[in-house]
Amino acid sequence: MTKGILIAGTHSGVGKTTVSMGIMAALKHRQLKVQPYKVGPDYIDPSHHTAICGRSSRNLDTYMMGTEGVRQTVARTSADADIAVVEGVMGLFDGIDSTEIASSAHVAKTLDIPVILVINVHGMSRSAAALLKGYSEFDPEIRVAGVILNQVGSPRHVELVVNSLPGNIPVVGTIPRRKEIEVPSRHLGSTWRMKRTTTLRKWQPLSKKTLTLMQCLNLPSPVRFQKLK
Repeated sequence: MTKGILIAGTHSGVGKTTVSMGIMAALKHRQLKVQPYKVGPDYIDPSHHTAICGRSSRNLDTYMMGTEGVRQTVARTSADADIAVVEGVMGLFDGIDSTEIASSAHVAKTLDIPVILVINVHGMSRSAAALLKGYSEFDPEIRVAGVILNQVGSPRHVELVVNSLPGNIPVVGTIPRRKEIEVPSRHLGSTWRMKRTTTLRKWQPLSKKTLTLMQCLNLPSPVRFQKLK
């Protein structure tokens, strides 16, 4: 059975693509077979995923594919992978017409996989705890199993934020403010003309220093896909 995680954000522009690419690159560097996915019909971010993982990234959309179509796609394409990494879309709970349909949360529930929540903590400390509490308790069917703090300013800033967070959700990464690692946004996604070797060189040093990969791989909740018949 293949393990799986979904990388979600509190809102668009929070750093989901940066974090997702970093995790994919770091896991690939460990010689793991990483199967990437992207929530929604986006075609630009999956081109990054494919370049990094060496496997075609697949779109997961519960509106166009239905929940069964999403489950079947993941079961079919991740069967020989060590881990599936799903990059979310917009904010965790943002779906069609103020519903959960086609949201990152809907995909997470459909696949029954845990969520790693990315929070941009620039300009805040204890307020991050309020965000995490709200996102982790809003829908009891969603398992927020870890949090990644993006745009941290200093070790002291990390300490202030971490000390305010609830102890039941581990911090699995802290990403510093560094312009050179940001992925510039464009209409319908991120800038996409990036060669595979350049992409890997860009993300591996960062992710090895800032992400606790073993916590990503060994989250306390079940993270395995059941093979479908």
